[in-house]
Amino acid sequence: MSIRRLWSGAALGAVALGLAAAPATAAPLAPSAVGDMCGTGYAYVHAEPVVRSGSTLPAGTVYVQYDPYTRTFCGFALKSRWVGMATDMHVREPAWEHDGRDCVLFGARMSDPQGNQYFHQSANAAIGYTRLCV
Repeated sequence: MSIRRLWSGAALGAVALGLAAAPATAAPLAPSAVGDMCGTGYAYVHAEPVVRSGSTLPAGTVYVQYDPYTRTFCGFALKSRWVGMATDMHVREPAWEHDGRDCVLFGARMSDPQGNQYFHQSANAAIGYTRLCV
């Protein structure tokens, strides 16, 4: 079985959604607020903050969506800090099938204007990704 890869590498700031910059202590947006960023058929399956080790203030949130009909994943990150400022941000993944479930290794990384690195909260320190199966 081949899982088509449809991962959105777009780094979207809150302004791109027409929202004001969220306070640094704000929780991730509710799945209904991010809507169908990946297109029709995709539904929310996971979200978590993008943080710097030792810091309690998230720089953004990574979201993972899944389309059960095409069996594809899509992911994107929304910045909650430095919105409107150029920052390096990316989200990527490979996908596979395991024990009848579709799985993805997702990862999110962001650099602030000073070059400090932020990673999604559950990132495996050795590889920088987290496994998610649906």
